[in-house]
Amino acid sequence: MATTIEVVDGAAFQEAIASVRSDTTDDKYVLCGHVDGDPNRIQVIQVGQATDELSSLLDETQVMYALGRYQTKFDMSTTVKFVYFRWIGEKVPLGKKGRYGVVSGNAESMFSPYHLFVESSNVEDFADERILQQLEEASGTKSKVLDSTEGRQMRGFTQTQLPTRDNKAKFGVSAVSKEGAAVDVDPEVLKAVAAVRSDASPLNWTVAGYRDNSPKGPIELVGSGEGNLSEMKQVLAADAPMYGLYRVTDKVDDITTVKFVYIVWIGESTKPMTRAKISTHKGVAEQTFTPAHVTIFASDLSDVSESIIMDKVKSASGTMSHVK
Repeated sequence: MATTIEVVDGAAFQEAIASVRSDTTDDKYVLCGHVDGDPNRIQVIQVGQATDELSSLLDETQVMYALGRYQTKFDMSTTVKFVYFRWIGEKVPLGKKGRYGVVSGNAESMFSPYHLFVESSNVEDFADERILQQLEEASGTKSKVLDSTEGRQMRGFTQTQLPTRDNKAKFGVSAVSKEGAAVDVDPEVLKAVAAVRSDASPLNWTVAGYRDNSPKGPIELVGSGEGNLSEMKQVLAADAPMYGLYRVTDKVDDITTVKFVYIVWIGESTKPMTRAKISTHKGVAEQTFTPAHVTIFASDLSDVSESIIMDKVKSASGTMSHVK
């Protein structure tokens, strides 16, 4: 049985780890999981800016790994600490747990060095308050002991084992809504979406994307138009993530009805780190472009065609004939 792990898209993994460790980014964690339940293959699932969203991303049927960045205060100075997490879902079959255990050492080496190791099947052990408490205890800056340490393992490393960092950030972890990470949306985007929805406006479509293709945002208006889907596709870039709203009509019982199509576009050449980061903006994007009757996920222009869209619209409204 192999004891090593292959990282699918190793460049994206290394970039994610480096970003979490860097003082120049806002990234606070990277979460990885096994590919199709294969103990010997993992991939980056998400990179985020708030560690308190980690617990909501854990899958009780999976074994997952994460590196989190935290800040603690000692003698009026702020210190950066790193925590390596190994999540073992309660619904992982016993036989598979053994196979995952064989590669645990190799997985750990990929996320080293770190100050604290937390292995658990309880999502509460990923809470910021509990992690910060353990970090302070491990560094000798807090005397309070946890009521229970059952199901957890802790390994401490001294600060000298990590690169010297410029700790300018204030103490604490920024909050994030349950809908995901926050990103600004330019008011022009909201106006364009409202225009597409309005019967009094001639606009049929609108597309928005990230300024300079940076997942930090804001999300800005890329284009709007009165034409058909072909016109809309002209603004979809192969190296950028974008969101669009397209207005179509469908006949239900001889009555013409308006339908809205929400398009999530991630061009095939979009950087892996960008893909991971924008996944945290799902809530904001949906609040901006939905409700919609159907959603299209696309990465190639061939994924966005009138036939595909109308088939989905008709299927959703029950007007499609399934008789060949």
